[in-house]
Amino acid sequence: MKMKRLLLVCVFVFVMASQAFAFHGVRWEIKAPASSNLVIYQNNLLFGDVSGTFYAVNKSNGSIVWTNAGEGTIIGTPAVAGDKVIFAKSDGGIMCLKLADGSKVWDYTPGTTFNESVNDGVTIGDGLAFVVKADAKLYALDVNTGRTVWTFQADEQGLRTAPAYSDGLVFLGEYNGILNIIDAKTGKRVNGGGAGGAINTPAVNGGNVYFSSWDGSVQSFQIKAVIPQWNVNIKDTVTTTPVVGDGIIAVGTGRGFVAALSEKDGSLLWNVNCENGSVSAKPIVANGKVFATPEGGNIYEIDAKSGRVRNTYETGGIISAPAYADGVIYFSSGGNVAALSE
Repeated sequence: MKMKRLLLVCVFVFVMASQAFAFHGVRWEIKAPASSNLVIYQNNLLFGDVSGTFYAVNKSNGSIVWTNAGEGTIIGTPAVAGDKVIFAKSDGGIMCLKLADGSKVWDYTPGTTFNESVNDGVTIGDGLAFVVKADAKLYALDVNTGRTVWTFQADEQGLRTAPAYSDGLVFLGEYNGILNIIDAKTGKRVNGGGAGGAINTPAVNGGNVYFSSWDGSVQSFQIKAVIPQWNVNIKDTVTTTPVVGDGIIAVGTGRGFVAALSEKDGSLLWNVNCENGSVSAKPIVANGKVFATPEGGNIYEIDAKSGRVRNTYETGGIISAPAYADGVIYFSSGGNVAALSE
């Protein structure tokens, strides 16, 4: 009798553990070799693919709302500017489409105005679209016309990641560890900071700027008067932009960890080994959870407070940064884009 009870308990624990580490299932899946990060705007999922086609997909059912076929691999994060979406291509092209139907508003193609390749996506602010190029320049383009308004020349070592924007300022990290604070109207550097390694795209929240570096550091300073808040080192190469939410700062690392720091003082709250490859796609922080997608392919759902892994889902390999809304995570893997319920 005792043996039967023990077996029943073991079976119950096994079933509960299996349920605890499984998402509910894929809601929809479409064939699309996405190469850019995924962005949610209203009821659509926006992304581009390796052939240069840009998609607007209904996030509820996966039906294709419209596509715009082009050339050149679309990279980085597309940016919404009013009724338009602007994105970059690895060959140096920048394109602007109407959100309503995907028709072209303007584009720059290699060999015309500027022909250096683009290294990341687009950031929007003050009616401008900011893009970094392999010529070590930050370009500010008018979102309505695509005209170059100003450029900022960085160090010759180059620019690898997109900038951040807030309250009339552009925050641009360089490969050599310099952080620039640039006036969005004039393109002039007004202040800055730095780290001991290449700086990822900064994040802005509540009057503070957070930035991470390949030297393992994560820093915070107050935008007004550039007052340092804290500076910590997690002893691992930080490979993602800091993601702010639920009172924490989440970052991914080159050794496959996801770390959470206190937004208030930078203290390390937890550090989870995803054991599935480098984490290069930025984590998602939402509704008390952190979603991490290491390159090996598993999606991890982590409790934001405790760091406990709540769910995992195996994919064929994550291609780009996913998106999340209303209990559904959207991701690209194996030439497909899918929606997965928690």
